Amino acid sequence: MVKQKVVHLRFKKTDAEDYFFGSIKAIYDCFEEACIGIKYKSLTNALRGRNLYENKHCIIRVGALISKQQKRQNQ
Repeated sequence: MVKQKVVHLRFKKTDAEDYFFGSIKAIYDCFEEACIGIKYKSLTNALRGRNLYENKHCIIRVGALISKQQKRQNQ
């Protein structure tokens, strides 16, 4: 099994659309700080030792994406 970090973002005020990212920083590449409601550094501090952050704009969860390791075939 291979575990990779996954960050789940859900906005509260829109149609509750889900977004998935490979890192917290990647959120800020797609959305402005004002949309998220927290600065990047503050979010990393808020998530330290936790896997959930929530404010009036959004909910952010950090988890693991578990996948099966692929076997490589000899060429």
